[in-house]
Amino acid sequence: MKRFRMGELYRYARPTLPEEPVIDGLPNFHYVVAAPGQPTLQLERGINAPSATRAVDGERLAVILLSSNEHKRGSAENPWHDTLAPDEGFARYFGDNKLPDVDPGTTLGNRTLLRQFDLHTSPDRAKRERAAPILLFRSSRKGFKEFAGLGLITGAQRVTQFSEKNGGFFTNYLFDLAILSLTEEDESLAMFWISSRRNSKLEAVVANERAPKAWQQWVKYGSPEIERIKRRVARYHIVRRQDQVMPASSTIGKTLDTVYRFYEGKKHRFEALASLACESMVRGTGAGYRRGWLTRGTGDGGLDFVGRIDIGEGTWGTKLVVLGQAKCEKVDTPTGGVHIARTVARLRRGWVGAYVTTSFFSEAVQREVHDDQYPVLLLNGASLAGEVAKMRLAGGFATDQQFLEHVDTGYEDQVSSHRPEEVLWD
Repeated sequence: MKRFRMGELYRYARPTLPEEPVIDGLPNFHYVVAAPGQPTLQLERGINAPSATRAVDGERLAVILLSSNEHKRGSAENPWHDTLAPDEGFARYFGDNKLPDVDPGTTLGNRTLLRQFDLHTSPDRAKRERAAPILLFRSSRKGFKEFAGLGLITGAQRVTQFSEKNGGFFTNYLFDLAILSLTEEDESLAMFWISSRRNSKLEAVVANERAPKAWQQWVKYGSPEIERIKRRVARYHIVRRQDQVMPASSTIGKTLDTVYRFYEGKKHRFEALASLACESMVRGTGAGYRRGWLTRGTGDGGLDFVGRIDIGEGTWGTKLVVLGQAKCEKVDTPTGGVHIARTVARLRRGWVGAYVTTSFFSEAVQREVHDDQYPVLLLNGASLAGEVAKMRLAGGFATDQQFLEHVDTGYEDQVSSHRPEEVLWD
């Protein structure tokens, strides 16, 4: 039976050769999706869907395929990139609008996903039966696609992005997805189910009898069931060095080099940028964040800036103190565990640490944070440069240098001798 397997790489070649199971030693994508009497499925755009199926019980969309190109991450034109984290059971995917003065809900891909969002969050089981499964793929190089899971849309929000090439700021959609468990199916998804959903002679209820167990559970019980059926892989979440240090010739690499050189000789002033980047990173997850102040240059004992994470509101809300450490280090030198330990030593119960560096975190340091269950946010050099690029574009600065100069002018005004817990008082 034809199927996609989690984490497996597929060849997406031209010509398609749907009759060939293997091309260049890899499973052929077009062979897996080919079904007699049905048009082929493709990944030519980010958001892909076949024509609607006019079935005996009404019209339905059989499937949506999302493709994320990781080899285009962190470009100067668009530092906002999709997040596909199948082992953690979630994904965040940007829609297909790229132009100013265009309603983002009218573009083909966004319109398709918004319609499915209504079905994926519906309390009506009949609507959930018609909802299209979302197959996620990612690509690190052209012509190769990795299967990253089966998804459901759990959220949709409007966001502002920037493209100098396309005329400046524009509004787009950011979609949150839950990636479902395929444990009962041996970490694979049978295309027989998708083919059945495309069969106009089958009612949706009948076609979904071929669905994975997790999908059937969701159809039966709805959104409250999602947390129970999400994919979870019990293992260390280690970020590789190559994902933390981009090539020096890349846009992100050049931005990071500019940051390091700007603060060379005045590294204590890097705290202002680190505090701003921490805010940008936390807000990017959807959480609330308030910047506090920077500490004075001596006797900080591993404490460089103070902030606050806000969760909820009113009687069901709470505020968490964030103690931050900022280190402007050589890009190719890993951060030592002793520095992170200094920050952890300052934490009180219920507080959170943040460590912002221009460098990267070694595997040993990440394992230490995981094993000792340190409540610490780690922002590596590549992520820092990505936040700088987003903030620069959002602020309308022409160059990284201009943005850094702007941040630096406010350094003195942010320095304070307040105690960390005072950030909770306002």
